[in-house]
Amino acid sequence: MHKTQPIDVELEELSKKKTKIDAQIAALDARRHLSQKKDEDRLKWLLGNLVFDRLNADPVLQNIVRRDLPERFTQRDHNRGLWQILFPEQ
Repeated sequence: MHKTQPIDVELEELSKKKTKIDAQIAALDARRHLSQKKDEDRLKWLLGNLVFDRLNADPVLQNIVRRDLPERFTQRDHNRGLWQILFPEQ
């Protein structure tokens, strides 16, 4: 019986270490995901700014935006008049 007790203690210690390592892995994975999300958000913002800045000067870009943007608007976007900000003549 003396031999099983140290094994049980060792198993418990290893289980605690595994739990701690699993938590560290989860925390690192969450940080990586957050970093990737921030990078994607930054790229979307930069791209949106580029499109917004070039919209008035590029008729082809205007046609793309006029065609594809309305399906992305929510009712709240319509209520805020976002379309009229982009295209005041309509």
